[in-house]
Amino acid sequence: MILATLVIGAVAAFLCYVYIKPVVWRTIGTLLSAVLLVVSLVMLTVNSSSHYGMHKVTTTKTTQIHPASSKNSLNIMLYKPIGSNGKETVQVYKETSDQKKPSHTQANEYTVANNHIKRTNAKSATLQVKETRWKFKSNGYKFWFGISGMQNKLVKRSNTFNLPKDWLYLSTTQVKALQKKMSGMKTKAGQAKVKEQAQQYVSQKMKAAIMKDPSLATDKAKQAQLAKQYGQEFQQQMIKKIVAEVK
Repeated sequence: MILATLVIGAVAAFLCYVYIKPVVWRTIGTLLSAVLLVVSLVMLTVNSSSHYGMHKVTTTKTTQIHPASSKNSLNIMLYKPIGSNGKETVQVYKETSDQKKPSHTQANEYTVANNHIKRTNAKSATLQVKETRWKFKSNGYKFWFGISGMQNKLVKRSNTFNLPKDWLYLSTTQVKALQKKMSGMKTKAGQAKVKEQAQQYVSQKMKAAIMKDPSLATDKAKQAQLAKQYGQEFQQQMIKKIVAEVK
């Protein structure tokens, strides 16, 4: 509506000045039209520059997310440095488990410096998006200034990723190095070496457990359960070691 009064003021000022013959009425009409024009222009400028008639509204939304990569029993969320200093990053993840092309956080001045990573004991990962936007204080302000395009203008966005402790958080460069190391372990020689190391680890842990609880020596079911547990422990330690090498 403010643009309409702006146009009306400009047109009325022109018509009054050009077509009204009596000097008094021409002067009055032109001045009133000019006042309408100037007031409309000032109000539109104040709304655009100082957000007159508006206030900041903050909303928070939390959704479950999935790893960008989940190969070899590894749940990996990625980040990619951007900019010249490399300190600002975009986060790469999936919104659904069957998503083919991963999503990423926004690479703009409102968001890029506000990505946060938190570790939790939860089994699933979540993304909490907190946004602050300009909104009109009332329908009256919206009626007058709605056409300005200031409604819902983004002020700030922060992304907080709550990741399970067993998730890996790696850069796109690091994950390439990790994949290279993991592929080297898939060769016959690599598999044989890993199998031998795993057997030694499980054997040592089993001996220690039996020494602590001799009844395990004859409890085959418990031994099988422990062997599986120790095997998983070995795998986790091996992965941690490889990840530490690529970081």
